[in-house]
Amino acid sequence: MQKGTRRSLFSLYLAYFADYVTWGVAIAFLGVYITTETSPFESLYWAPEVALGVAFAAFPVGEVLGSPILGDLSDWIGRKKVLIWGFWGSVFSMFLCAYSLWIGNFVVFLLAQLLVGFFSGKQAMAQAAIVESDSGSKSQKLAFLSVIGGVSWILGPFLGGLMMQEPFVSYGGYIWPSILAALIYLFSLVFTQWFFIDTYKPANPDLNTAKFLHSIGDVFTLAYKERLFSIFIVNLLGWYLLIVSLSNFLIDRFHLSDAQIGFYNSYFSLCFTIGGIIGTAWILHRFRAKNILFWSLIVGSTGLFLLYHSDRIVELWTYLAIPAITEAWIYPAYQTVLSDQTSEQNQGKIFGLVGATNGGCQFVASLILAGITSVQCILVAALLFLCSGALLPALIRKKKVC
Repeated sequence: MQKGTRRSLFSLYLAYFADYVTWGVAIAFLGVYITTETSPFESLYWAPEVALGVAFAAFPVGEVLGSPILGDLSDWIGRKKVLIWGFWGSVFSMFLCAYSLWIGNFVVFLLAQLLVGFFSGKQAMAQAAIVESDSGSKSQKLAFLSVIGGVSWILGPFLGGLMMQEPFVSYGGYIWPSILAALIYLFSLVFTQWFFIDTYKPANPDLNTAKFLHSIGDVFTLAYKERLFSIFIVNLLGWYLLIVSLSNFLIDRFHLSDAQIGFYNSYFSLCFTIGGIIGTAWILHRFRAKNILFWSLIVGSTGLFLLYHSDRIVELWTYLAIPAITEAWIYPAYQTVLSDQTSEQNQGKIFGLVGATNGGCQFVASLILAGITSVQCILVAALLFLCSGALLPALIRKKKVC
């Protein structure tokens, strides 16, 4: 691999890492910002639990809006331009978040969270550019994103936790995680400006507002045409149900303490990271993406059914690892197949659609958790994994016939 290509690809992975690690650094601590006695907000306008739900919802709503818009925009004017301006938006949003915590204004804080989610949509063009790079196979490059995501989930909350201890909290309270997140974005922005070489040739270098708005509408047409996308959504909703309900499940079923819950969440992230390493180095290197989807989904759903019935800690260790490891293969495999079935001029659009689906599934999973128990969420997640696997063969055969 040439040196320039290597640096360009590294800058794209760094861009992906920046979004995930800053989420763990700053946004994962919303409960501390809002529901504790040391909350900086003078007025929440709602009960703390409701305000927390609204704050958590702001990010995925922003992501649902930003991902298809920024992804499609990158198809029109190029990946690098949208990435750079997306980074500037993320830097501004995080500083705005710090400012809202400084002055104690909850409305400004919600606006900042919405903007952070919107500009996280730049992941779409980073992923599209990774797929378009000349080095390595598409599935391996996407599988490596699972490794980056897992490391980010472990490192982000650790760094954020450090920023919320002395001596930092004595000088500005809770603003430091957001400032650190803004600096991470700024570093990635500089690296992208210097080293990312955009090889994509824009479809429409002269941007026309009316045509662009019409193109945004075509995102939904693309989702309908790519029938595989429907079962990708089913799997992704099951995954987010597992994520949002895991902490409560550990309390309800195993009566674990806060410290133990944090440990098992880190273990869960570590398993996902290990799964990404295995996927990058072997699974998605040796086998075609669509050939591993079916059995990965079946194994993942089996692990979730076993987790649902587990009542001993030794079972928890084993069964929690199964869906985490297999999802690290399933997610990039779905992305690879969707990318393969989409034209070169629509790569930003399809990855923007994937990003929007992430935000939407996070939001829906949170709503479902509000209506049923955490144990029932695990069961629903298992059924969704199983349905995604069961429907997969029919949809792939239908695509071949067409």
